Amino acid sequence: MAPRLDFNGKTVFVTGGSAGLGLEISKAVAAQGAHVTIFARRQKLLDEARSIIKDVRRSKEQEINAVSVNLADAEEVDSVFRAQPRLPDMLFCCAGGTPGQVGFINDLTPVQLETCMQNNYLTAAFSAQMMLKIWTEDDKTAKGTTPLTRHIVFINSVAAFCTVPGMGAYSAPKSAVRGLADCLRMEALVYSSPTRKYSIHCAFPSTFISDAFFEEQKGKPLLTKEIEGTVGTPEELMRKHPSAKKEADLILAGVAKGDFAICDESVESPILFANMVGVSPRRGLGIYDTIMSLVMAFAWPLIGRPWWDGLCKKYSPTWHASRKP
Repeated sequence: MAPRLDFNGKTVFVTGGSAGLGLEISKAVAAQGAHVTIFARRQKLLDEARSIIKDVRRSKEQEINAVSVNLADAEEVDSVFRAQPRLPDMLFCCAGGTPGQVGFINDLTPVQLETCMQNNYLTAAFSAQMMLKIWTEDDKTAKGTTPLTRHIVFINSVAAFCTVPGMGAYSAPKSAVRGLADCLRMEALVYSSPTRKYSIHCAFPSTFISDAFFEEQKGKPLLTKEIEGTVGTPEELMRKHPSAKKEADLILAGVAKGDFAICDESVESPILFANMVGVSPRRGLGIYDTIMSLVMAFAWPLIGRPWWDGLCKKYSPTWHASRKP
């Protein structure tokens, strides 16, 4: 049986909790007894999500709150987090996505690049930073000797390891989030004490089915779809790729195991992490990640890179034709 965290009576903050993976994580922890507060920008979607989460909570005594906030504004995040009635035990940074910024870098505007960085990096960085400030301030006045573990979970993407043409605006902030998580994993050792432990996790899901995914599909170049394996009808893609609910369950299981890097059941997520492990701790005993890093060192230059480069060259005439007046 997979390990499980005890969420009963705990308080969980979820940024980007009004839809997609953030909503599924919120539902999962509420079903296990957690008080949940979701944060996003649009209040209407937040209110709808709150109603959905309330329907699946274990007890009517659980508080389910929905708060509108601009997560790319550090001062606003700090103020809103501090105004909440409960101090959380766990923060899930789920805000992000790129429905409006898919496409080749040359075809995007500077505003699109900036927006994608704000939505996918600053929302995570500011949320984690403000949460850590609030927690460590609380540590100064905390009483008692009962050990307490606080978690920050970054919902990242395999795009942090390996970008593809058409997703450059998205890959850059996701790589930045991975770097932030690596840094905070080590800083957490500094912040921890005999009565307070800080645990950092970073999930790297591959393609999964959500409304945001299908919105992205509308603007993706064919080359992007061919490389990432998302060519097909919505029905075909739904059979091929997991649901957001399944990804949420896998992420919670990874947190329960204590893994820093949480990969999903796709082929690419664990392989790409092994190839780009860097300073991150390997998962579990590290055997799989070590073996696959050696395999990828030989396989990628001989197979992967020539294949992708070949697809790019093949697509070149199509791109040039699209630019003719």
